[in-house]
Amino acid sequence: MSMKAVLFDLDGTLLPMDWAGLKKEDFELCTTYENIGVSKPNPAYYTEIAKRLDVAPEECLMVGNDVAEDMVAVKTGMKVFLLTDCLLNKNEEDISKYPQGGFAKLQEFIKLL
Repeated sequence: MSMKAVLFDLDGTLLPMDWAGLKKEDFELCTTYENIGVSKPNPAYYTEIAKRLDVAPEECLMVGNDVAEDMVAVKTGMKVFLLTDCLLNKNEEDISKYPQGGFAKLQEFIKLL
């Protein structure tokens, strides 16, 4: 049996945030299985986040390193950026269609938005 998504409860979400020096209060929304009914890679996950933040998907930027889980956000109209540091591309998808690079390239990309 293969798993398509791993969903965490609030505690499972907050622990790695704590390791990074972040708190729940640093964010407007933290998605967990308790508060959202869909998950990556379902495009409805991204649409629901935009709706809850009261913004259009076209106003959003999804930054991620997993081609299958994160780049699907483009289907909603969101801009995407593929972090190639620690890249996950289990389906060996052509990634040339996505803006991409490391953190320095991401900073450059954000400045152009």
